[in-house]
Amino acid sequence: MIFESERLYVDKWKLRDLKALHELYNDPAIKEFILPNLTIEETRSIFENQLNLYRSYFPFGRYFIVEKITDRFIGILLFKNNNKKEGVEIGYSLVKDEWHKGYATEIVKESINWLFESEGFSSIYAVTDCYNESSKNVLLKCGFLQEKTFIEYGKKMSVFGLLKSDVSVFQ
Repeated sequence: MIFESERLYVDKWKLRDLKALHELYNDPAIKEFILPNLTIEETRSIFENQLNLYRSYFPFGRYFIVEKITDRFIGILLFKNNNKKEGVEIGYSLVKDEWHKGYATEIVKESINWLFESEGFSSIYAVTDCYNESSKNVLLKCGFLQEKTFIEYGKKMSVFGLLKSDVSVFQ
């Protein structure tokens, strides 16, 4: 386990998790805002690359979000290093049945604490589709500020940022 919140924990992927990842990546509700449909071979490639990243680039990479009480996979958390931007990018996707339960806000708040306290980052940012109101609301609830908008692959996107120095008390 990497870290936990009240109802969830975040962990590295394990070999048994490939099927759950493939199902999430191909869920029509998720596809609206992220990747195109992937074949199982494409998912396996992402999966195997991620297992290698854990050894070389921790804490960067993708992690499973698991509900504690059921020990069930409910989504993915991303920590990404972008050499063009200082800090760490955070991203998240939840299985549609887990939406509107407060899980995204809970895991983002705990990620902020973990990244600022134990990993020593001074800034965190997130990128979301301008029309993804739920994701924008999560980021705003967690203290992020909208910084700019841009067009990527024909979609209007927003960048949200959070500085450690602007967080007086960790959420």
